[in-house]
Amino acid sequence: MKKYLLDTNVILRFLLQDNKKYYQIALNYFKKAQQKQIEIDIIPEAILELDYVLRGVYNLSKNEVVNILSKLIKTPYINIENRDLMLNIIEEYEKKSVDLFDVYLFYLAKNKKSEVITFDRDFKKLK
Repeated sequence: MKKYLLDTNVILRFLLQDNKKYYQIALNYFKKAQQKQIEIDIIPEAILELDYVLRGVYNLSKNEVVNILSKLIKTPYINIENRDLMLNIIEEYEKKSVDLFDVYLFYLAKNKKSEVITFDRDFKKLK
């Protein structure tokens, strides 16, 4: 079975449906994955970039982005690296007034039994 890694722009076109041509192409890949004809993978970095673009460029609220990302991560026919970890990160992100990347870095360090070296005071909110 053929496997694909999705770039953030493909996911955005699928979610936003703001370009008919690219939306149809993206939709086709998602449908094929749902029908188990192909496998599609989304890496955590793409999820972080989605948050950045949806909030920064498209001015979606944090709640809207959390809802979108949660649904995407829970989609069973999409392979998400560290799915359970990413769901925990999204849940924590929803509760705290910190950047998604900071929550990701905090949990990644925790999983690696490491600490984050930072000047960012938001990390105090995560301890």
